[in-house]
Formats: sequence, C-alpha cells, structure tokens
Amino acid sequence: MKVSVVGGGNAGVFTALYWSWYGKDQNVEVELVHDPEIPPEEVGQASLLVPPQMLWESCGFNWYNNPIKATMKTGILYEGFGKVNDKVFHAFSPSTMAMHYSPSTLQSYILNSGNFKVTEGDVDPKDIDADIVWDCRGKPKDFSDYNELINPLNSVILSKKEGKDLYLNYTRSVATPHGWTFIIPNHDSVSYGYLYNNEITSKEDAENNMREMFDVEVVKHNHFKNYVAKNMIVDGRIALNGNRLFFLEPMEATALHTYVEVATALSNHGIDAVNYHFQKYIREIQNFILWHYSFGSKYDTPFWDYAKSLKFVDPLHDSIVKESKDCSWHELHKFMTEHQRDRYGMWTPYAFKNWYEGMTNKKQR
Repeated sequence: MKVSVVGGGNAGVFTALYWSWYGKDQNVEVELVHDPEIPPEEVGQASLLVPPQMLWESCGFNWYNNPIKATMKTGILYEGFGKVNDKVFHAFSPSTMAMHYSPSTLQSYILNSGNFKVTEGDVDPKDIDADIVWDCRGKPKDFSDYNELINPLNSVILSKKEGKDLYLNYTRSVATPHGWTFIIPNHDSVSYGYLYNNEITSKEDAENNMREMFDVEVVKHNHFKNYVAKNMIVDGRIALNGNRLFFLEPMEATALHTYVEVATALSNHGIDAVNYHFQKYIREIQNFILWHYSFGSKYDTPFWDYAKSLKFVDPLHDSIVKESKDCSWHELHKFMTEHQRDRYGMWTPYAFKNWYEGMTNKKQR
C-alpha cells in the first residue's frame, strides 16, 4: 500500500509520521512531497498531549535531548475569563506533558527523522499515483466547498519578545477588551497572538490595546476564516488534512492534536465513514470553545457581548456539562473508571468540570 502526503507543514509531517509508524508492520510505503520555498509560520505554537507522545514513540524525542528545543506545557492559564475568578488553570495530568514549539524546527526534525521518504517539489495531489493521497497544502483559495464554523474571531496580530521566560511552563490565555491573547514561552523568546474581530474592532484600536497591555510591537497581521470542508475525501482517494481541511481559532490549542486525529480516523473508520466521524469531531471542538465564551470575561464590551450571543445546539454537550457539574471530583473519577466515558471532541468530563467550576466557583480545585 502506498500513501503520499503533499505538504510539509505541521499537518503534513504528522500525517506522514502517523502513517509510517502505523504501517510499519503492514507494508505501508509513505512518501511526503513538499515545496521548500513555502516558509513555515514563525510564531511559537502549542500542542496538547498526543503529539509529544507520538514524537517519543516514533522519533525517540525526550526532554533531555530535546532536539526541537521545545518547552514544557503543564496546562493553560486563563486570565480575565468569566466574572468569578481572575485566573483559571486548566492543568494537565502530571504524568503527561504537552509542549510549546517552533513550527520550522519541529517540521525540519520530522522531515529528517528517516521515518518516511521525502521529496521536494510542487505537485498537484491529483497527479500522484498512490492508494491514498493526503492533501496538506494549507488554506484553500476557493471556499465554495467549505462550511463556516461558528466563532467570534477573525483576526490576529502577532508579536514576540526575545529572551526566555524561565518561570513560564504553561500557555497564558489573557482576555482583552476586544478578544483574547495567547502568550507562548519558546526556547529563546515569548510569542504573542492578539485575537480579535475586525468587524467589531478596528485594526488601529487592536494594535494600540496590544501595545498598552503587553508592551510589544506589531510584527505581523493576519485575517482568517473559521471553516471546515464539506467532505474530507475528494475524488475517492484524496484525503484533506490541516488547513486544507479546516481552521478554527487557537483557544485550547487543538490544531496539532486534530491533525493526528484526522490521520488516525481514516485508518480506523475507512474512506466511506471517516467524513461523518470527522464532522462530528470538529463540531464538538467548535462547541466546547463557544462554551468558553458563553461565560464572558471581566470586560463588558461589544466583542464580549457578541461572543456570548453565539449559540449552538448539542444535547450531548449539555448532558456532559450537567453530569460533570453535579458530581464531586471523586464521584466523577469513579464514574469515568466504571463506565469508560467517551470524550467529547478531545475532552473528558474532567475538562468540563474544571472550566465550569472555574467560571462559577471561587473555590476552584
């Protein structure tokens, strides 16, 4: 069986890595084709728990040798969200660790890991002779075959400060009057991403507020859509992943984890059923993020009024919220152990309970 991946960004390298590792004992040949002239995004990024584990299993990554110069991520600190607590920490289990990383360093490491064949070139996936072709070439130019995902944000201002923050081993997510800002500690710098809606806030007001709150200068300004492809499979054998498949703002740092989930889903569900499972999965991510906004922030501003007004309907989400908030932490642990409760998107009921208590209870765990 031959699997080809087109695109050398985060989605491309992790898709190739998964299929080469999954197919080791199944005679799967994996080739990644990429255009080296396409530069990676240089802003620091963050993962959830699966990608570092995958790097350890397939490439021998560990925190001692740390060839990608990643920094440890123990959780996400939300500042200024809701009306009850100034800070709410979404802690990860001490037995696992997520990471902050530079996309260019990470991609180079995987491309040179020897796990799969790498070819340089600019090709159309339709012209490749393979059993499965993954199209990971980034954002589409034509959105006619895509649906909009519900989200209050559409713009980001990027910046960074040189120097390492030795005391920051988690991602900071800071509410602002016009949205929120991620702060990511890298190996030798700290990255900032000021997210807002340009239909509510002008570029000038956003830039001024970013300078005032974080004492940084603007490096880059991006506008984005939140979207998902109507079909994950094109022409019967071409599967989409990465920004070719979807984009959703970075709250909860779901992108890298989702790229792996998408690559896994095709092998688990097959071409005929995978789109149904993925559409359900991405809508659950959308809903969980919208639920964060529903509690508002310390700012009573037009952006936050708009963000709180965005609604979704999902009885499963509502039942998990009720279940998690009505149980004690001990009862919830017992329930999950006995019933092996499925996740909602990528989150267990623990994540629901942590956020609900943080938004409603001064004595958050």
